Amino acid sequence: MSYVKVCIAALLLWAGQAGAGTAPDFSLPDLKGKRVNLQKLLEKGPVLVDFWATYCKPCLKAMPKFAEMHRKYEERGLTILGVNEDGPRGQAKVRPFLKRLKIPYRTVIDGDGSLLRRFKAPGCPSAFLIAPDGEIVLKQAGYIPRYHKEMIDAIEMLLPKDKADHTSGGDHAEK
Repeated sequence: MSYVKVCIAALLLWAGQAGAGTAPDFSLPDLKGKRVNLQKLLEKGPVLVDFWATYCKPCLKAMPKFAEMHRKYEERGLTILGVNEDGPRGQAKVRPFLKRLKIPYRTVIDGDGSLLRRFKAPGCPSAFLIAPDGEIVLKQAGYIPRYHKEMIDAIEMLLPKDKADHTSGGDHAEK
């Protein structure tokens, strides 16, 4: 089997693992220097964490899909958080990159890649959907178009049916 086929098979196996344990908590600076804490975000609802880099071609395909999800589900309680993995020398590219792609969700900087390692992600792009209790519900590596539907299905299961359910503090499990 070729190296590429082995890598693809490994990514598919990794991506299919649901119920992958508890997400590690973190506090990282956003592009304005303000700290973002995962536990605080989870108080509002599920969080989708997307690890990406400006040099990553599959990230260019995945990020607009996450932007669509942000616009569709933000009012129902989903937070999408980009985690940039460019490292110190690439940070000057991040803001123009996000502006060019019209990415509406918040991004934090993982300057040394330590958060990527704590999540045990194989690289960029890697996405983790985290339930409000901190459990990783779905993880995906790379960009494969069918991943978009799988992520939407998982998000729909975690969110209240409409904005009114979210703002009234209804129990997600009974919906």
